[in-house]
Amino acid sequence: MKKRAVVGVGVAGFPEKAAGNSWAFLQWGLGLRDLGWEVWLVESLRAEELKNREGEKTNLAESVNLAHWKQILREIGWDDRATLLVEGEKVDEKGLRHFAEGADLFLNLSGHFKRPDLVEKVASRVYVDLDPAFTQIWAKVYQSPMNFAGHNAFWSVGLAMGRGAVVPDTGHDWKAVVPPVCRKYWTREAMGSVRGKAVELSESHWTTVAHWYGYATVEWEGRSYSNKAPEFEMLRDWPRRSGVTPRVVTDLGVGEERSSFEKAGWQFVDPLLVCSDWQEYRAFLAASRGEFSPAKGGYVTAKTGWFSDRSVLYLSLGRPVLLQETGWSDWLPEGMGLVAFRSLDEAVEKVKLIEKDYGAHCVAAEKVAAEFLDARRSIPQALAWL
Repeated sequence: MKKRAVVGVGVAGFPEKAAGNSWAFLQWGLGLRDLGWEVWLVESLRAEELKNREGEKTNLAESVNLAHWKQILREIGWDDRATLLVEGEKVDEKGLRHFAEGADLFLNLSGHFKRPDLVEKVASRVYVDLDPAFTQIWAKVYQSPMNFAGHNAFWSVGLAMGRGAVVPDTGHDWKAVVPPVCRKYWTREAMGSVRGKAVELSESHWTTVAHWYGYATVEWEGRSYSNKAPEFEMLRDWPRRSGVTPRVVTDLGVGEERSSFEKAGWQFVDPLLVCSDWQEYRAFLAASRGEFSPAKGGYVTAKTGWFSDRSVLYLSLGRPVLLQETGWSDWLPEGMGLVAFRSLDEAVEKVKLIEKDYGAHCVAAEKVAAEFLDARRSIPQALAWL
């Protein structure tokens, strides 16, 4: 008999300009399905999260949340094993309840799913942390409700979690896992001849997609754990020194900070043009020269070994990745295709080295994805923790 898994995702809750976010969750469900598991996708929303196209509160039937949920499931060929629950809305739970009774695995990605009564009979109930250091600081220092209760195993995409990361002790045994990629959808071959409208925005440029600020800096034991803004600031002079013009898809608004970066040689793209449709998002990444990206300062400070679910996609599409070091190079192959930097000087030096042997780095990038990040390999490695 096939093994059964319930996967708690965050798709409908982010219905606009969030293709990358959706796929950070979907990779796990699709990966398990490719491994032969029966999988049920679930998501729970608060009533106030429902919005119509004008951004006003509405009911489930008329919400962009439900429209996005249905569209994504249709485009990835998902069957009817998917349930979107909303407080105060009547939704049929019978199929999910029956499926979950005696299921082998529940993956709660970022703790988004908040209906423990529906999965309490699942054997392994795993909380998957997608924000190492911040998750633990929010829980321990700020007493934020992180929804840890009801789980009996804890994973994190911080590859140094439980083996060197400097984070508060939440009382959980965090096990390191890599963010998986379902390569059925994330190779150049999978794209065929499709050229999205976003392609012209990235072609021949080093790019990344990022929340510039994301959320506020947090404090722990006298140290600050910041978002990406200070790390971008460290790299401000990279275009002039490297001779490379980066393009960043970001929510950084018009203002003095953006203007100063543009004067330094940076280019910015509205997320609406790239991240509203996942196939446009994929086309943008595939047409890039490669990814050049800082990490959140908190990941660096805590030495979490965080590795990006977005970088995984660039690699799978055969695009080199130049990513700020958080400790991840202790656990993934670094040097060809996937390259680490720790400072502006290193970022300048490393991109020049990649460009000198660019074709080989493209080949190596896809090899890293195939051998270390492919969901058919990485998910079984994660399951070995159970």
